[in-house]
Amino acid sequence: MLDLIGSILPRRQSSDWASAVEAIRAGAAFLAQGASYSYLRARSLMAGPRLFQDEGFGFALKICKWEGFAVAAQDLILMIEAEVRPHLPADPKARAAGLAELYRTVLAAEELPEHRKERGWDDVIEEFDRRLEVYMDKPPLKPDAISIATALRLLDHAPIDSAVREADKMMVVNNVAFRFIDYQSTLRKRIDLVAFARQLSDRMVAVS
Repeated sequence: MLDLIGSILPRRQSSDWASAVEAIRAGAAFLAQGASYSYLRARSLMAGPRLFQDEGFGFALKICKWEGFAVAAQDLILMIEAEVRPHLPADPKARAAGLAELYRTVLAAEELPEHRKERGWDDVIEEFDRRLEVYMDKPPLKPDAISIATALRLLDHAPIDSAVREADKMMVVNNVAFRFIDYQSTLRKRIDLVAFARQLSDRMVAVS
């Protein structure tokens, strides 16, 4: 009942580092799970209930969800940075260093999924570092352009035929973009982004 009341009443905006990390972590999990499950339910149609009870399919779906989570967290961070860039250091290397630290903190806030117990998140961390080298030197993108990475990662791991994936690409890209734009509104309500940007800016200067 308390959770229900909390979801109805307006929340006070937070501006601290921990609240922003949690908003990104929870948002990435929410977006990855929602997008992957809705897509596969729509694609499987009448066979859906049986497929979702299949152990092998279920494990593949978990992998899809968690791999999507790792990229959704990247995209949410890039989306926030694009919105608050005027309040951040002008030096792209300083911004990249601060966002890399933020991403590592978000991943560390989530327990490692079973299929990554041995290797951890090192490959996606390196992937984000490479993205930052490119993104920080260019004008900020809009959420629908940023979120393409999440959509493609979900498609890469969706337990369906590769030909079907290719045919569904634009549908999934558009669906994921809609979800990110919608969650952007949630972030603005939960986090005082300008106040958080000041904290992020301080960290960027410190780690650069």
